[in-house]
Amino acid sequence: MPWSCAFRSTFRLYPRVGGAKDSLDVFLEGQGKTPDELLAELPYDTARSSAPGALPDPKRYRDGRQLFRTVGLVYEEASNEKRVLRVTALGSAVRRWRPEISENNAPVLGRHAAQALAACQLRNPTREGGSYGSDTIVFPFSFIWRAMLALDNSISSDELNRAIFKVKTEDELHNAIDGIKASRASNDLSVLGDETVTEQAKNDRILVWMAWASFGWTLIQDKRSAGGIYTIAPNARRLVADAAAIRHRHREFQSEKEYIEYLSMCAGLPEDIR
Repeated sequence: MPWSCAFRSTFRLYPRVGGAKDSLDVFLEGQGKTPDELLAELPYDTARSSAPGALPDPKRYRDGRQLFRTVGLVYEEASNEKRVLRVTALGSAVRRWRPEISENNAPVLGRHAAQALAACQLRNPTREGGSYGSDTIVFPFSFIWRAMLALDNSISSDELNRAIFKVKTEDELHNAIDGIKASRASNDLSVLGDETVTEQAKNDRILVWMAWASFGWTLIQDKRSAGGIYTIAPNARRLVADAAAIRHRHREFQSEKEYIEYLSMCAGLPEDIR
């Protein structure tokens, strides 16, 4: 099956202007809290609620959990007969860094984030990762980076949608890259085959994958502010290339906790000795 593009939520690592709290802050500060407690803290526009006084839809929490779990920041586990959120070491590091993060210093944290992303597997113990078959051996963010590095540090939504999102192995990735080169040379997208996502909102669905691959737009420039094409940020090209060069062995994990903690460990963060 092609890569799932059913996800809707994105995130930006750079802090909000004025320091307003967003969903990333809520989750990174959510150690030990229950889903209901976190839902109550998530930013919520009451003017857009379905009825006066209505509480936020629980899907807002589930979407955020899935968003930040995918990149190794948080996960849920059972504790005293209830579900609580756990923040990984990588999530804690992002929480410490976020108030000071800028385009100039982003590569410092970005190197560790890229090392964690390089270990992410499409098939994994999470609910969405469990939908892929055993023939899917994909490290999605490494695959996206390797394609971009081979394609002048850039890739378009159409190229992702028609080529990259179909690959199930590294051999297929090489074929997809060759196909994109041929498509660019002939200025003909049709040589890449049919689209993976065909609905009207396809650009929004593809954007989620790139928000992850860019770690909140610190490694890759958002196409909405970069001429309509995704480009590796100039100050991140070396660290992205280094992370993309890592060849992880595809692993079978027994639990979501084991997998997410593994991603955090792969970040290679220095010991916090405060």
